Amino acid sequence: MRTLIWMLVLGFIALNPGRVSAEVEVVMTNSDPVVAVHSNFRGQAVTLFGTVETPPPEGQSYSVVVVVQGPSSDWVVREKTRQFGLVLNAQSATYERVPSYYGIFSSSPLEQLGLSGLSVFDPTALAKSLREDVFAPDFDGELVRLMQARGRFSVSDRGVVMLSSTAFSVRVPIASNATNGLYLARAFVYAGGERVADSTTRFTVRTQGFERYVADVARSNPPLYGLVTILIALGTGWLGGVLFRR
Repeated sequence: MRTLIWMLVLGFIALNPGRVSAEVEVVMTNSDPVVAVHSNFRGQAVTLFGTVETPPPEGQSYSVVVVVQGPSSDWVVREKTRQFGLVLNAQSATYERVPSYYGIFSSSPLEQLGLSGLSVFDPTALAKSLREDVFAPDFDGELVRLMQARGRFSVSDRGVVMLSSTAFSVRVPIASNATNGLYLARAFVYAGGERVADSTTRFTVRTQGFERYVADVARSNPPLYGLVTILIALGTGWLGGVLFRR
């Protein structure tokens, strides 16, 4: 139920009491609709560009927050304990539909914008909303720490660059271990402490070439993939024995 509520919050962006002005529109696009992942992929940055089609009100300026969310999957966070010299699993917490990537980029610190208390801009609040186990709050921060260590959760207070009073850009880092799938980027524009516009763009991370074929076979036909892997291992071992036989 909490997962459904979270998705509704993100989808409809019920972030503050103010209503979005119908007179302000923002358009956003990206530099790479498809990020191709090959065997030598070491990461890449996708640049998002946006422009607000209406100048800011007199005496005010626009502030922009961009949230990028990757494909979701379930996670289990386990606590490790040492007992009798052995490292064993202890308590655990299950999280449903955790984004494989969750980046928050803003033109100014969220505290200055008065947005730090909003759950959509807080990775720890996100983890709490996705946690299935009610009585395991200590694991929320640990999930965020693990995801940040893998480059999958990030918060950048100066990640959005205002190119002019109405134009902005943001570089979204895609790590080498990025999950394949559709990534959703949504920009929220604020003026005078009120949200005045929002816009959405998408890009896809996709494995290409022979690596994609292998991944597709592994998903669609696991027994065949396992058999071929064993045969390749046996063949490699036999060939090595022949080549280096004395």
